[in-house]
Amino acid sequence: MTPRPPRSREAGPFEDWPRPLAFVLSGGGAFGSVQVGMIRALLERGVLPDLVVGSSVGALNGAVLAASPGDAVETLSGLWTHMSRRAVFGRSIVAPARNLWRSRSVFDFGALGALIDRHLGSVAFEDLGVRFGAVATDALTGEPEVLSHGLLKPALLASSAVPGLFPAVTIGGRDYLDGGVTANVPIRQAIAFGASSVVCLDATPPHLATQLPRSPVGGLIHATSLMLRSQRAHAVDDLVYRYPVALIPSSVPPDFGCFNFEHNRELLESSYAVASATLDAWHAGAPAVPGATPNTEPSTAR
Repeated sequence: MTPRPPRSREAGPFEDWPRPLAFVLSGGGAFGSVQVGMIRALLERGVLPDLVVGSSVGALNGAVLAASPGDAVETLSGLWTHMSRRAVFGRSIVAPARNLWRSRSVFDFGALGALIDRHLGSVAFEDLGVRFGAVATDALTGEPEVLSHGLLKPALLASSAVPGLFPAVTIGGRDYLDGGVTANVPIRQAIAFGASSVVCLDATPPHLATQLPRSPVGGLIHATSLMLRSQRAHAVDDLVYRYPVALIPSSVPPDFGCFNFEHNRELLESSYAVASATLDAWHAGAPAVPGATPNTEPSTAR
């Protein structure tokens, strides 16, 4: 799936926004497929990032984008077309019990690490075409941190280390967990990283589930969704009147599971359609954040 040639810069809805312009990619597990459609729509309209910041699955997608923006849509489309639970968690039914006994996590990083190797190889942050930061959570202090130096793979694993599912990742003598725990939509971290304006590619469902889940696992996922929605609202409300922030809406239905990879192809296409319509509406004058008109003047506040 190759994007059409980009339109002229004058046609882009963010032409007058202050630079650097950051793409911020949220976490969201299997919902990360929607970010591919968003990226495709943005690139087709000539909207290119000066820097990229991502949490969890958004860090993986963001790293592919930062590595080679021109090839990102094709690479990510191939990655997500074949993405599955097995590709992320592995195929063994014995290993999870063994891992839980040895490392206090259900899965190891064998499968996810192999996926990163296939699509990115052994590259460092410094090798990427666009400046990139992967957000991870310091396991001891609970503070989010933007990892942006050294080898890319350990940082991506750290950013995706969901507590309980994967072990913490040690980098520079410090242990890190999933960035989504503390900054699932890392807008504040992108601004601290140098952004003057932000386009947010939030993969989480825009609406709540239509009914309460009936299983313990479903209840946990629902509670996590509520937490992430609140986290996103606080991140946006705190900054939207000081910085230009645009939220591209997700196309994920509220009752899809964040570990269900069966809808990847569907979400790739629906997210592209929603993002395209949204970007064209913004270009026609609609506000980039529903109910708010972001400040488009450069700000020195941090």
